[in-house]
Amino acid sequence: MRAGAKLRKALKFFPVFAALLLTFSSYLEGPSGAAPGRFVDNGDGTVSDNERHIMWQKCDNGDEVSYERARTYCANLRLGDHDDWRLPNPEELDTETVVALMMPMHSTLPYVRFDLYWSSNPAVLLPFNYRPALGSEVSRAYPAREGDRAYVRAVRSMPGR
Repeated sequence: MRAGAKLRKALKFFPVFAALLLTFSSYLEGPSGAAPGRFVDNGDGTVSDNERHIMWQKCDNGDEVSYERARTYCANLRLGDHDDWRLPNPEELDTETVVALMMPMHSTLPYVRFDLYWSSNPAVLLPFNYRPALGSEVSRAYPAREGDRAYVRAVRSMPGR
């Protein structure tokens, strides 16, 4: 193979390599736009958002459940020495980015870009575990219908808000 052909082949590969490198580096840096120290892994199964003064359950309930079971799950949750857990308000979704980077998606299907979770509003499902590399931007909320099942990730308010 001549030098010119080798160079052309290498130049074709470079954009693909650069895109992969940029995608991977975004996961290492953490959530985009997050202030240093905003999110803290408390080491007890919880993650604090020091800007919004809320604490997230780091993992979820592990199973898709009805809205009623989701509320019961939160009411019975004892985690990180706290028992005041609740379903997140749809407005609190902007803090899910840090939690999403700490937990894999449930779905292994290549076309799935996120998992759906219950919010405090039974008509609204929230997308968590979003992977931007797997597709375009997703909606901030999805309509829930009677009989739907979704995962649960509890949240609690912290002092100071």
